[in-house]
Parts: sequence; C-alpha cells; structure tokens
Amino acid sequence: MKQFFLACLFFIVSPVLIFSQSIFNNPITGTYPGQSNPYTIGQNVDPGIKVSGIGRSGALSYVNANNRYDAKGWKVDDSDSDTYFEFTITPNQGRQINFISFVYTGQVSANGPRLFAFRSSVDGFSTNIGSVSGARGTVSLSSTAFQGVDFPITFRFYGWAAITRTGAFSINDFQFNGVVSCVKSQAPTLPEVNLACTSTSFILNWAACSNASNYFIDVATDSGFINNLEGYKNKILGNTLSETVEDLAAGGPYYVRLKSANECGEISYSNVIKAAPPETIYNGSWSNGLPDSGKNVRFSKDFNLNESLETCSCQIDNGVAVHVDSGGVLKLQNRLDVLGAGTITFENNSSLIQVNDAAVNIGQIIYNRITSPMKNFDFTYWSSPVQGQILNVLSPNTLSDKYFSFANGNWVYENGANSMDPAGKGFVIRVPKPDTKYSNKEYWTGSTYSQPVQFKGIPNNGVIEILSEGIGMDNLIGNPYPSAIDADEFIKANSAIIVGTLNFWTHNTAIKQDGAFYVYNSDDYASYNLTGGTGTAAPSAGDSGTIPNGKIASGVSFFVTSKVAGNFVFNNAMRNSGKVLASNSNNQFFKISNTKKDSSIEKNRLWLNLTNSEGAFKQLLVGYVTGATNEMDNLYDGTTSDGNAFVDFYSISEENKLVIQGRALPFDYTDKVALGFKTNIDGAFEIKIDHTDGLLSNCAIFLEDKNTGILHDLKERSYPFSASKGEYNSRFVLSYKELDIKSTSKQETEKTKQGLAIYTQEKQLSINSAVEKISMIVIYDLNGKLLYKKKDIDKEQIVIPNLTSKHQILIVKTVFDNSDYQINKVFF
Repeated sequence: MKQFFLACLFFIVSPVLIFSQSIFNNPITGTYPGQSNPYTIGQNVDPGIKVSGIGRSGALSYVNANNRYDAKGWKVDDSDSDTYFEFTITPNQGRQINFISFVYTGQVSANGPRLFAFRSSVDGFSTNIGSVSGARGTVSLSSTAFQGVDFPITFRFYGWAAITRTGAFSINDFQFNGVVSCVKSQAPTLPEVNLACTSTSFILNWAACSNASNYFIDVATDSGFINNLEGYKNKILGNTLSETVEDLAAGGPYYVRLKSANECGEISYSNVIKAAPPETIYNGSWSNGLPDSGKNVRFSKDFNLNESLETCSCQIDNGVAVHVDSGGVLKLQNRLDVLGAGTITFENNSSLIQVNDAAVNIGQIIYNRITSPMKNFDFTYWSSPVQGQILNVLSPNTLSDKYFSFANGNWVYENGANSMDPAGKGFVIRVPKPDTKYSNKEYWTGSTYSQPVQFKGIPNNGVIEILSEGIGMDNLIGNPYPSAIDADEFIKANSAIIVGTLNFWTHNTAIKQDGAFYVYNSDDYASYNLTGGTGTAAPSAGDSGTIPNGKIASGVSFFVTSKVAGNFVFNNAMRNSGKVLASNSNNQFFKISNTKKDSSIEKNRLWLNLTNSEGAFKQLLVGYVTGATNEMDNLYDGTTSDGNAFVDFYSISEENKLVIQGRALPFDYTDKVALGFKTNIDGAFEIKIDHTDGLLSNCAIFLEDKNTGILHDLKERSYPFSASKGEYNSRFVLSYKELDIKSTSKQETEKTKQGLAIYTQEKQLSINSAVEKISMIVIYDLNGKLLYKKKDIDKEQIVIPNLTSKHQILIVKTVFDNSDYQINKVFF
C-alpha cells in the first residue's frame, strides 16, 4: 500500500519538487517508529539548519506500526488544542529559510480523527495554513510569514473529532521544501573609550550583533591599522561581547575596530574608536578647557610657552611650531609626538620632564643650551639629551682634534663626525678659538665666551643604563635628559656601584702653558655627595666656580668612580624629585640658585675655606646629616683630589683626607674633627667660614691650632696663620660649643653671672653690666648673619639704636674687659 502511494505521490508532486529543494524530510521506515518521541532516524536535513524530527504532543500515545509514525488518543470532540504531530526547524547562526511547501503522506484508521489543521508558531498556532486531510497533501509556505526565517519555527499537524480515542492517525513520510541561504551578521558598533593617563589596559564592551557567531578585533597604534599590537591583528574572540586589552603603554592612544562573522563569512568593520585620555586641542584657544595632567594636548597652531604646562601626552601637528621660553617647563606624564614638519624648541634653561619611564617619544626636539663663560682653550663637559647628536654639529667650530671622551683611565680622541651615543655618555668639547670668523657666523672676542649650542633629535626618556669602567675606575657620564636630575636620587639609586662623590668641571682657573702643552687644573672640579657640595673658588669676572646645588642640569657630564663593575642607571624619578620640581632649575652650568630644603633630611653643615692673598683657594665641607656615620661612607664622604697646584685642605677620618665628610646624627656639641692641609708655597694663609646651615648656624665654631695653642672662634673672624711648604695633618682641630642662650621677650630682663642685663625698649637694645666693663658687642641673626659689631666700648652700659631687625630672635655676644664673654638670645 505505502509503496504504491509513494509512486503516486512522486507522479503528482514531482513538478513541484523539480523547482524546489528539500531542506528536511523523512520517508519513515523501520519497526515501530512511533515508540520514539521525537523520531529522527532516517531523516535528511540541510546542513544550514537543525531539526527536532517528528514528535507528538503529550496527549497522544504511540501505536506499534511499521514504516510510519503512528499515534492514538486523538480528541473525539471539537477541541483542537492538544493533539498534534510537531516539527521544529532552527536555522543555524547566519542562515535564513525561505520556505516553499510542506508535502506529506498520511494514513487514518477507521476510528481515527476526521478533522485536521496545519499551523505554525509564527502566530502562536492560531491560524490554519492551507487545507489538509488525513491522507496526503501539499501545503504552500510561500507567504511572507515564512520567508527570511532566521529564528526557530515549529509546525504542528493537528487532528481531532475521532470516532474513539483508540483511533489512529499516522504520518508516513514528509518533506519541507525551501531554500536555506546565508545571512551575514550586522556590523558591530563600538562605544567610545576614555582612558586615564596612567591606564595600561582597557575593557571594551559591545552589543550583540544579529546572526553573529564570532567576533574579530584589531588594535593598533595608528588609525590606519598598519602597526597592530602583537596578537591583535584579526584576533578571534569567539561569541563574546567583551575584550580586555592589556600590557599597553600608559595612556595610549590606541585605535580599535571590530567585525562580526558567522558561517556565511565576515562582515565589514565597525566604526573605529580611539582609546585615549580626553584631549584638548590648541587652535588659537583650547577646545576642551585648559590642559591638565589628565588630558592629552594637541597643538594644531603655533604656541609659545613661558611658564609651566603639565599634561598627559603632547602632540605637535605637522607644520606647527611650539616654543618653550627659558625657564619654561613642559611636564608630560607620557610621551611627546612631533609629527612631520612640526617643531618644538626648548630655549636655554627650559625643561622637558617626563614621568612614565616606558613612554616612547616620536619626532625630534630642538634643545638650546648656553654654556657658562669660557676662556680660550677651555672645555665644556657635555652629555646629550637627545638621540643621535653629532659632535661637530653641536660645536662645528671646535678644532677637529678637540673632541674627547674618557675610557680606561685615559682621554679618548673622538672624531667630530661621531655621535654622542649611547645616552648618558660624557664628552668633552673645547671652545672655538676667539677672534676667528666661521662660516656659520659664530664669532667671539674678549676674555670669555658663553657658547650657544643646539641639540636636535628624539629626546631621551625612561630608564637609561650605561656600562661602568669597572672596579676603582673613573667614569665620565652625564645627565641624559632634557631636564635637570636630582643628584641625591642618582647617588642613592646607584649606591651599589659608585663611590658616591660626583665631580663637576668648573673651568674656574685660568689655563697655563707649560712648554708646548696647556695645563688644566685638576682641582677645578666641584664635588658633591649626599652630605653636600664644595666649590672651587669664589668666582671672579667670567668664572663660574660655585658649590653644586644638588641638581645636575641638562647637557652636563661629570666624573664618578665605580667601585664594582656594572651599569650606572638613570630614570625619570630623578627628574621628578621634589628638589627638581620645586624650582624647575635646569641652569647650573655652575650658577647658584636657591633650593627648597627637604624636611625629611636633617643637615647641619659647615663650609670652610683656606685662602691666601694671592688667590690660592680650597674648600672643605663637614656635615652632620641623616644617613651618615662617623666611619668612611662612599655616599657621604668624598676624598680630596689633591690636584691643586698650591694648597690642599681637608678633614681627616680614619686616615682618609676628605673634601666632604659626613658625620652621624644626632649632632654632638662635644664632637671634634681633625683638619689637615698641604701647601707647596711658603707664606700667610687664613681659614674662614664660608657659610653654615642647620644647628651649626647657631653654635660657636672653634678652630684649635695645636702649634700655637690658640683656640679661635671662627664665627667671630677668620683665623690667620703662617706655614712653610709641607703637609700638616695634626695641626688643626675643629670643635663646637652650644650657645647658652635663653629667650627674653620685650620688657623681660635676665641677670647673668656677670651681672648682665639685656632688654629692649622703644626700638633700642640696652645692655648693662653690673660687674665688668663691656669691651665688645657682636650681634647675629639665627642664620649666622652679622648684624652689629662694636669694639673698644670700655663701658658698663651701651644702648644700640636703630638695629636692623624684624621681630626675630637675635644672638648677642658680650665680651668683657677680662676677656670673659656671655652669649644671650633676645627677641627684637
């Protein structure tokens, strides 16, 4: 029977099948198919869809019949809601179905249902589709409701009005005809992403795209997606709606695009977004408010900076010129981009400061420097703040054999065409000769010349390492950045490798000729360590020998001794210390500038000068500072170079001759420090205080001369002495005495052991002695500045009118005729 029906069916419907395509069919063969719910054996399914097979509702039960899907339990009344066969078809992601027809063969028993309907889930099974019977038929599915179906759809074949509930109805075979085609997914839409300036990652979220089963992402550093991040060129994400992008350079910018895909292939890209901090653009005015450390700055029009500007990153557009005046500071959290023909010029003593060590700069800067005044034959010690600077481009008129570096304990001739790389390497360049006209119009005459030079290249940034010369060797290295660095931070960061004293060439002493050679004084090196610095001499006209202020200016190189092999390290923290940022100082080619004191570091220091009337000079420093000990300490103690042609002056610790000696805290007024000196000339000398700070500004400082037995108060005056050629390491001892001073306010009087009374009244200071006549009065402020001094008084009372003082504590030293003295503290 079934075989005959199939043949007939083919004859009848074959014209339809020729022009359609089966997407789901089952001839239903085998033993008792109805026992399965659903039944899937033998079905044929288009690869673009998934199907449930043929199933029955829960109100039906199976009938054991071969080669058909048979069921009983059909409703005997007119209710048509819960007795049906069911087929569910689900398009794969990215597929859609255009249905054509449903073709079936049915078979009804004598007591089976007599009414039938074919419906779908499109309208909740509420509307009949065509007209069906229990025998065979074709249902057209060509209506709009069944076209472009990209969602699961269920069809039900209902039966009811059976004679008895035991009556049976079966589907013997069926076929859904139609076309399964690809539907590409939608293009994603990406939201904007704003980064914090320090962000090294970001999370990207997006809404699901219709028909998408996979997503691909590109992340690049350029909007053309030429320079993709590693692993982020068409990266497969799967069917996810979020991606975390990590291990980035802080602050970006990064460009992101996304595309979706399914079995039909990939769709076009999403919008491109820029993941970066907020940006403000200068085009005559600021587009997004004034710059700050959380914003990127972009200059699209020329700009002049004459103060400090702090921002996240900075971009100079093609053809735009930015100029930073002397003293101006451009501080960036991240990188500097100078695009195309854009320029940024930093004038002498201006600064480019960067915070992030990992920031990579793009494009060149112009960095101008002007040296301290130099004499003929003088040298400047340089280190380049940019990459690739050529020696004879920096100083084109220097004689070709007067470019040097230093290695293996010797000066090394450098070809002028050599670059000043690697960053941090020091070079020495002689000043061009005077009274000579050069092709670039550089010309100088007279006794001194402040040479202008121009560095041009990509600015150095971040961690920079340079190999040391090895154990006990001198190294000529320098500040590699276009901003000052903190010498203390450099010393502390390199404490494992260096003997901590830095030596800076001051070109203070006139160059002398010895036969065919010019002699440079090796004692023209100012010294600096964690205790402080010593200078070379009080500067005369055209000279610049001063005490290092603890900040190493851009372009400056220096000597330091390595105690072990290894690398010297520079980093951005040295550019961002409080000492550097407090004054924005980038000007010490050895010129003094005021600095703020670090309140966390206690320093009590004394600078002593040894001089004579002919100009011999040597300075030493003794300091009681945080971190120092009374033993030899490389970071706080610096040995004398003994390079002065005439005199050497030093303190002595453990037989070491120290130009700088750090000693332990707390400061002990009973401490004594041995001093030594060496002279190559006979004659008269003097030792005097250059200046003091901390507790040493408020205590008596004595110099004991063991040869004469004199204990001399250096606060009162310098100490003169005579010496013949030789070395004297046991003649002088430095000692202190705490001033026994007590405060007295106005209208208050304090009697001393000498019967001394000091009081203030009507802008006058009165001093009365009831016992001894007064010989001398000396008055200082707490900084040690001399405000008043009078000798040969020979009276019991003195009134000092019009004393220059502004409501402060004064130190009054009263010397009596019997040589006793009393020190008091008075508020005036």
